[in-house]
Amino acid sequence: MVAKRKKLDYEAAVAELETLVERLEKGDISLEESLKLYERGVLLSRDCQEALQAAEQKVQLLMQQAGQASLVDFETENDDT
Repeated sequence: MVAKRKKLDYEAAVAELETLVERLEKGDISLEESLKLYERGVLLSRDCQEALQAAEQKVQLLMQQAGQASLVDFETENDDT
């Protein structure tokens, strides 16, 4: 039987990801440990993506219920000057 993994909330997952990245960037850990940290990071990033998608869906639903326009992608200005 496979044990179900407990998901962290978004903020905790991001904080753990930042810690993992710092440890990996130092480069003072074994290859095996690096792979374990990378694998954990992939799982955390998936959890974060799922949380962000769920939040976006909730915002869209609330906007629809309020009769407001739908969300559009955010575009940044190009600073090529």
